[in-house]
Amino acid sequence: MQHRTERTDSEGVDLVLDHAGGRTFAACLPATSVDGSVVNIGRLGRAESAVDLDVLSYRHLRVRGVSFGFSRPEKLGAVLSGAVSALAPALLDGRVQPLIDSRYDFRTAFEAVRRLASHQATREDCPGSALRGKGGT
Repeated sequence: MQHRTERTDSEGVDLVLDHAGGRTFAACLPATSVDGSVVNIGRLGRAESAVDLDVLSYRHLRVRGVSFGFSRPEKLGAVLSGAVSALAPALLDGRVQPLIDSRYDFRTAFEAVRRLASHQATREDCPGSALRGKGGT
């Protein structure tokens, strides 16, 4: 989390896409800007999380949970279509930057599966993707 706030002059990021859940979900909150948003997409770390409600409240954060595995096909199609048009410009110009925990190739795919199963694929410094800039700027 430290480097995330350093890279934004201690402002935090406007949007966090959290793929890990668990204790790392809670670590994302202080790295999010005032009036920012955190979207939990995955639960690689764990489904449960202990959240500091002061951080959530004082920063006026918005939290949303989604699960592609439990979504109806028509809902999933609409979400993915909207995400592409909304996120593509930010991906292309570098405003969305993934935090990559590890890289694996096909030769080490089973090692990656073991890492996911052990819940080691989470980072204390807010895993996921982050978008900086109010209003998509």
